[in-house]
Amino acid sequence: MKKAAVIGVLLLVWQPPSYAMSLQEFLKAVESNNKTVQALQTSSEATELAAEAGDLELVPQLTAEAAHINDKSPLGQFATLGSSETKTTSYSMALAKRFSTGTAVNLTAATYEIQNTGLSSPQFAQFSKFGVGSLGLGLSQSLWKNFFGEATRLRWERQRSATLAATGQYNLQKKMLLIGAEAAYWDYLYAKENQKISLSSLERSKRIENWTSRRVNDGISDRADLYSAQALVAARKLQLVSAEDDLAAAKRRIRDYLEYDEGKALPEMTGDISKARALNSMVEGQGSRVVALDAYLSALEAKARSLEAQETEDSLRPDLVLSGSYNTNAFDADMPAAMQKWTETDRPTTKVALKFVYQFDMAPKRAAKDAARKGAAAAKLISERKMLDSESSWIEINRRYSEMNKRVEAASEISKLQTAAAKAQSDLFNKGRSITANVISAEEDAANAELNLVKLKSEQRKMEAQGRMFVVVEEK
Repeated sequence: MKKAAVIGVLLLVWQPPSYAMSLQEFLKAVESNNKTVQALQTSSEATELAAEAGDLELVPQLTAEAAHINDKSPLGQFATLGSSETKTTSYSMALAKRFSTGTAVNLTAATYEIQNTGLSSPQFAQFSKFGVGSLGLGLSQSLWKNFFGEATRLRWERQRSATLAATGQYNLQKKMLLIGAEAAYWDYLYAKENQKISLSSLERSKRIENWTSRRVNDGISDRADLYSAQALVAARKLQLVSAEDDLAAAKRRIRDYLEYDEGKALPEMTGDISKARALNSMVEGQGSRVVALDAYLSALEAKARSLEAQETEDSLRPDLVLSGSYNTNAFDADMPAAMQKWTETDRPTTKVALKFVYQFDMAPKRAAKDAARKGAAAAKLISERKMLDSESSWIEINRRYSEMNKRVEAASEISKLQTAAAKAQSDLFNKGRSITANVISAEEDAANAELNLVKLKSEQRKMEAQGRMFVVVEEK
């Protein structure tokens, strides 16, 4: 029992060792675990499938029917010939296919058998029971509204642009979430560095307090210097408490993005907060022009609206349809015999037709055209405005990034000098050639300079992540 209790305690205390995770591994883990990212990916796939489903009208359609009719109506087809009851058994099958050219093809096969009761006249005896069979081919082609597939091609192009715009919107939301995740990643590394710096500063301040305490005991320094050193230690403790709180909050954000439960250990982040990345390296795509992703999606939306306007106008055109059909006609004593003569062409039925359809140019028709045109024009204006904003944003983020590089370089130089000054003041203090106030001031300046440098580097990494919001496209 004691052994089991010890093992239970060890299992409760023991935590599995954490593993290292780079930035790219972290972002991949977010993509795999975060339900919002998964929902966006699923929505994107659904949009692509919906676009593919737009070709349902081009899918071949098979229709088969079997029927039995018992007709005792005095108004029936054979009632005028003396039949008191007509029984009809029929079977039919049709295969219809519409092609992208606008051509419609229809293949049919039908057979039926009729039995009439009460036909007394010898001249109608052949109609007492007989079978009929037919094979048919029908063709139709629009010569105006969908001239050899023009409407189909417009629909394909519009669907392609609309699908790219819709899936791009999901991709934009995903990128924004991953940018937030990367910001949390760098905030976490900054919080770790902040805690580390705070601990180091606290250790140095305690050494200053010890040195000052010995000097006061030896009568070399005033007690006021000791109070200043003790105040510095208290301030460093407060700074450490704040740093640990910030680190705990940063861990919580990381855990939320990864959607880890409380029992799962967080991995150790191995990113280098000092390693700069070129903004261009964060931009996806191939081409010569960098544009904001939302501007690119707006251009796709404008193209889709323009094509939609063309589709609307095409659908409201007059229509001229050329059609033709050919059917065989088999007649015999019963259904099996008639089916054997399906392919005989001695008694065919042929038809050639030219049909014209025109919608009068009334207010609803004009309104539909104008609404589509104005919608396309508005989408184009919005796209042009976003393109202008995109160019300005890219120029501005490059300018700000260049300025950030200068700030980081300046802060790095300041941190080196302040650290060196603090060390020099400590050496002078140990030799009795500096006062406590100078040492404390130099120590505070060095700690603040180091912390400011790490903060700027963190902001620099997050600024680089903003490059994910841009794409490279071909210059037009």
